[in-house]
Parts: sequence; C-alpha cells; structure tokens
Amino acid sequence: MQTLHQLLKEKASSLTRSQNRLMQYILSHEEEAIFLNIENLADKVNVSEATVVRLCKVLGFKGFPQFQKELRLLFRSKLTTTSRLEHTVQKGTNEGDILFKILQNDMTNIAETMKDASVHEFREFVKAIDSAQRIVIIGLRSVYSLAIFFGVALEFLQKDVWVVEPGIGDLWDRLLRLKREDLVIAISFPRYTRETVEAFKFTKSKGVKTLAITDSLISPLAQYADHVLTARYRMSSFIESFTAAFSLINAIVTAVGISNKKKTLKSLKGLEEIWERQEVYFPTTKQRKGGEKVGVT
Repeated sequence: MQTLHQLLKEKASSLTRSQNRLMQYILSHEEEAIFLNIENLADKVNVSEATVVRLCKVLGFKGFPQFQKELRLLFRSKLTTTSRLEHTVQKGTNEGDILFKILQNDMTNIAETMKDASVHEFREFVKAIDSAQRIVIIGLRSVYSLAIFFGVALEFLQKDVWVVEPGIGDLWDRLLRLKREDLVIAISFPRYTRETVEAFKFTKSKGVKTLAITDSLISPLAQYADHVLTARYRMSSFIESFTAAFSLINAIVTAVGISNKKKTLKSLKGLEEIWERQEVYFPTTKQRKGGEKVGVT
C-alpha cells in the first residue's frame, strides 16, 4: 500500500484550491488534525464537509475515518517526540527561555524532517546533481541564503553552478538557454515566491530535469519537480527556521562528494592550494624572513 506521502506526490496536481488549502492545514497542524472530527476540521479551514470527503476520495480512501486512521499512524511517533521537546522548555520571555526554545524548535524541525525523508528521492537528487552538465539554483527572498550555501558547496566539487541572484533581472534570459543535460533546483517555502514557481514551471516545460526542496509534497513546486525533498521550517518566531533545510542540503552535497571520491579529493586539494597562494583565509602560519613557516599561537 502506498504511503500518504507517495499519495500526495502522485495526486497533488489534481487537488482543487480548497482541497490543497485543507491538506496544507492538516500537514501544518498534524498534532491537532488527528483528533478533529470532520465538522471541526471543515470549520478550521473554512471549507465544506463535502470538501473534506472529496479530498479523502481523491487520495484513494473510502472516507474520512480511514483517512484519519492513516494520519494517526503517520503522526503518532511525531506527536510523542514533538510534545516531549516542547515541554522541555516552558514558555517564557527572558533571553534564556528564548535561546533554549528556539534551539528546541530547530531540533524538532530536524527530527520531523528525518521522519519524512525519502531515501529513494535523496538518491535521485544525488544522481541528478552528479550527472548534470550545468546546475541552476533558484531560491529567492529569505531562502536565497540556502541557494548560496548550496551553490558554493557544489562549486567546491567543481560543479558548473549558477545561483540566481535576486534583482539582477536576467533570470528568464538564462533559463531560455537551458539544455536537456542541465538541471534546475528550486527552493521555496510558504509563502512561496511567485517568480520561483513560474521559473520552475517554465523549466519543466522545456524538458529540463527539475529538483525541488520545499515544505511538503503539495507545495506548488512539487507538481513541476521530477524529485522532491521536504524540510520542516516552522518556528515560534517572526522569522522562519531553515536549519533542517540547511542540514538536508549538507547531506546532499556530502553524498555527491562521496559518490566520486577521487574527483572530490582532487578538487578540494586544488582549492586548498589556490586558497593558500591567494591568502584567502586568515593565516594560521606566518612567514619568517628565511621562508620558514611557524605556527601562530
């Protein structure tokens, strides 16, 4: 039997706007959703009870009770982990409380990302990146930090990477020149950046390989992606937490590097040599007059 995540990936493009909104609510409030009856759930999302029933049918369930049973199986272990972490630190307003609460939230996001992780999709990501002629990474607004991190890490492995730079205005010009051997990776989380979604859609229409890093399999990016990896980003703050996404990207780049150890080691050795010659980093040694290096203490 297919898992709920597999069903969502397969059926995401066929969901109506109301069904999509309903599913987004369920995925974002799983601890609550597994206990709500059909009437309460419909009220929470401001949709009809018929919409809840139709969503269950679209996903292949006989009705809401069977769908909710699957939700409870999926989220039971998450509920235990999340509750334990949330109660470790009581709500507070002083700096110490905030520090530990934010760190606990990040731990929860990583733990839930691990539970949702698909090894198959992860392998496909690594294979696609390893074989791509050129890699384009699109991540705008706050997720630009993720895109830059991803791009720099792949360049360490001597990959031909272009990270889309916000505000430059050459996005569409460059996408027009994409070839089938290229790869486009899009990163976006709610509220999804319109330009990222539109660019990803255009890329898919050209027959170019597409990978998405986003929050769920019903993200607007997912329907245009050949493969999707999801990361939790929720934070009890006015800013999003991308800790889990950073960790996911770190794992992808590490796996790409390990897949071709000789090439990776050669690349890193070459980088170290040029960094040292150009004094890119703060020196850990200093030159004596005679050329001898001594350690800096």
